[in-house]
Amino acid sequence: MLPQLRKLLENKWFVRLRHNQSLSDTVFVFVLTRSLIFIIFICVGHLQVTAIPDPPNTVYEPFVNFENAQISRTLRQTMWRADVAHYMVIAHEGYLREPFDIENARSRQFVFFPLHPLLLWLISHVTKDVMLWGAALSNLFLFIGLFFLHKLTFAFGYDQQVARRAIFYTATFPVSYFFSVPLTESLFLMLTVTSFYAAKKEHWWLAGAIGALASGARVNGVILLPALFVLSLQMYRSLQIKKILWLLLVPVGLWAFMLYSWWACGDALAFRTAIARWGRKPGFFLTTLSKYLIHPHTIIESWNFNLLNAASAVLCLVCVYLLLRRREWSLAVYAFLAIFLPLSTGLLQSLDRYALIIFPMFMALAIVAKSERVDTTIRYIFITILGIMTALFAANYTIAVA
Repeated sequence: MLPQLRKLLENKWFVRLRHNQSLSDTVFVFVLTRSLIFIIFICVGHLQVTAIPDPPNTVYEPFVNFENAQISRTLRQTMWRADVAHYMVIAHEGYLREPFDIENARSRQFVFFPLHPLLLWLISHVTKDVMLWGAALSNLFLFIGLFFLHKLTFAFGYDQQVARRAIFYTATFPVSYFFSVPLTESLFLMLTVTSFYAAKKEHWWLAGAIGALASGARVNGVILLPALFVLSLQMYRSLQIKKILWLLLVPVGLWAFMLYSWWACGDALAFRTAIARWGRKPGFFLTTLSKYLIHPHTIIESWNFNLLNAASAVLCLVCVYLLLRRREWSLAVYAFLAIFLPLSTGLLQSLDRYALIIFPMFMALAIVAKSERVDTTIRYIFITILGIMTALFAANYTIAVA
């Protein structure tokens, strides 16, 4: 056994794999952060609180007991939050094939794009445990996304320290637990990062094809088109028609969903109508943010952690400025459009989730955090808030699941 193990470790392919900087850094960050999140999921899921009368007050005593614990069942219950239920319904029953009715909750599910529920539907043909296997798939997508973000940072000319910080900040952002549940965050991160990486390596057909998948996962996947167009101008200093024609593949995912929506419910723009019914209406992108910054009294309200959402939006806009100063035009365009779209809907709600998948923001932070003090400060802030928000998510507090 030992000679066989030694032979495996000395294999050239294994040695190269072991010394791959992107892989080793990604494994470390992934294992560290996902372990933290799942430990909190499990502990909070098994938390029991007993109320003990102790006049004039009532004392609450917490207990975490793992005797006869059913961890898999606890994890399923913990992950069954908010949007997960909608994706599971779509995966099992498909979209409603009736004339679109804004008052029908099933019609409003057209706001959720089809690529993720399609993957869950495929999983359901392999296993009945779609929840846990869907979560496993999301974690796999996160790993791939972090790996290529590390490589993308190298491709833009930055060193390993910047690449390490970029993936660490991404994996520890205060709501990065969304990467580990069966939602679209990790899928979308993986697709957008790999599309950028393919373009940077001049595989424009691949960048366009992956971009099409991204626009089939979320409507804002289409912003890859202008961002990658700007990247091509940066790379070639001229208009390369033959190369950038492949970028026209990017909106194909959106067009396909529109065509399906027209067939299923008679409204090609059903997703846009559904978005409005969820309370998001077009407006000037700085209006809602500026109103809150002027009167920041309501820090938390139902389904909305105002302070964290506003801080996430401001952080992203600051990072856009930092990228512009470094003349990283394509990254700046992508980051700005990625935060511009949700800001233009008139709500602060869920802006932290939108910021979570804006990978140029983390690259910008990693670039400017050269000082050990700045880097340590960002790490402590992110990890501390992540721990709190993960616990709140596991306890089903609305501010953490929106």
